[in-house]
Amino acid sequence: MTDHLILAALPTPNGELHLGHLGGPFLAADALARHLRAEGHRVTTVSATDGRESYVLDAARREGRTPEATARDYHARIEAALTATDCRPDVFLDVHDAAAEADHRGWHHALAERLSERGRIEIRRERLLADADSGEELIACWLAGRCPACGEEAAGYTCEACGMWFQPTDVREPRPRHPRERVTTTDTASAFLRLDAQALLDMARERRVPGDYLDLVRRYLELNGPRWRLTHPLGWGVPWSTPAPPAPRQVHSTYALGTTAMFLLAGREHARAHGLPHNPLLAVGPHRPHFTLYFGMDGALPLLMQLAVQEATGIPCAPDEYRFNRFMTLDGQKFSTSRDHVVRVLDYVAAGLDTDALRFHLARLGPGEKPTDFSPEAFAEDVTQTLAGRLSRLLDACEGSTSTPDTPAVSATTALRHRFEDLAARHREALRTGDLAEAAATVDDWLALAPDAVDTAGATRVLAVLAALAAPLMPRWADLVRDRLRLPAVPALGTAARLLSSDTSHLPAPTPGTLPRFAPVDAAEVRALVRRPG
Repeated sequence: MTDHLILAALPTPNGELHLGHLGGPFLAADALARHLRAEGHRVTTVSATDGRESYVLDAARREGRTPEATARDYHARIEAALTATDCRPDVFLDVHDAAAEADHRGWHHALAERLSERGRIEIRRERLLADADSGEELIACWLAGRCPACGEEAAGYTCEACGMWFQPTDVREPRPRHPRERVTTTDTASAFLRLDAQALLDMARERRVPGDYLDLVRRYLELNGPRWRLTHPLGWGVPWSTPAPPAPRQVHSTYALGTTAMFLLAGREHARAHGLPHNPLLAVGPHRPHFTLYFGMDGALPLLMQLAVQEATGIPCAPDEYRFNRFMTLDGQKFSTSRDHVVRVLDYVAAGLDTDALRFHLARLGPGEKPTDFSPEAFAEDVTQTLAGRLSRLLDACEGSTSTPDTPAVSATTALRHRFEDLAARHREALRTGDLAEAAATVDDWLALAPDAVDTAGATRVLAVLAALAAPLMPRWADLVRDRLRLPAVPALGTAARLLSSDTSHLPAPTPGTLPRFAPVDAAEVRALVRRPG
């Protein structure tokens, strides 16, 4: 048994969770956790909303309420969406709750003090755009322009087209994101972490970070030099106080020590869940879990920069494995909360549509190393043909079986058992690496084998094996199959292999009409959920 800590995304609570969020890091993290638990490992899953991210401030002003109220409201809605789709982590932290706020703020300051003591903080002056009437610097959520690396439209410090992060002074054609009557410039000072570039790249290689993300780090260093932003003059967030504030409005960037503070909160929750004496991410020791992070590619750079924070502070809090996914688009355009080009998860649930069917289709899309597109028409066709079609024919065979507990058990052929063992190996590796499309493909492949397998192994055994493969992706359906087949639990893959042998107990045919089925989906009903930029 191995201890695992899995951290899935840190969504900004400036809007509701949409299918792009769900089909990326959240579903992959949940599927891995379910698989590991079935295999006998101890797992803690943690996530949180990035409740002090600058876009919370933007949403709050747009909606006419305080940033804290905005963050807490959307946190609750995001949590409801994760719960409704069975993707809610064991712990879902709100940094505005008293239970998390004190440690979250405290670790910001403690980490900054440690960097200061070690001489790793650099104060740099910047000439920034500002609102001439309010004096507010136009940075983060208030700044727009073009990426200095690829030339595409960008906002704040980051480009979603190429994944690059940069300084506000390097933005091409800078302008306010929202109209301002008068714009001027102001001189301010911000704090940066002085990087050891070679140590950062070496640590990333040790964690087998994919080459394209290593190249992204190298290109960042070429563009920005060996430094990472620690603060910005946003005026809202965790105040910067170490060393003396370089400017009165300076607060911690949530993508610097804020992210490391989130890691340490995750470690705290793992310790609490398993009765450990100390936070296992504060020092190397026997209780340290294997720490896996799932995140979208737009957060790759700030997440990899936590390796630099680990190197600079000496606190071993960075993940052991990084799993980044590309964006999922909606009708060929990126899902966007700020532009309201989305299918909201709670809208899907309110329409009464099946959440396991959604999980399976999103897994099939699997935006891992390449971007993929969600289409209501393709979703409806997939569910109707695969789940309401081919799967239903297997369920018919199970319910139509005349076998009884006294019927002699039938052993699957050696060739069929070998086919399943190959599928199980593919399935394990797919979930380990976050390749949900490959995990879904193993379900497809077993379902394709089902007609012939029924003749040699019996329909109920074939269904039980299918439930084991599908459980990480379609947990509700798999649990119902377990119940109808009177299995003590959805079998792990090793147990499922034994179900194909004649020396296992007989699985009686379920009562007709009791097995869980999927209904065909009307594409128009899903299409009606697509919001349009307005």
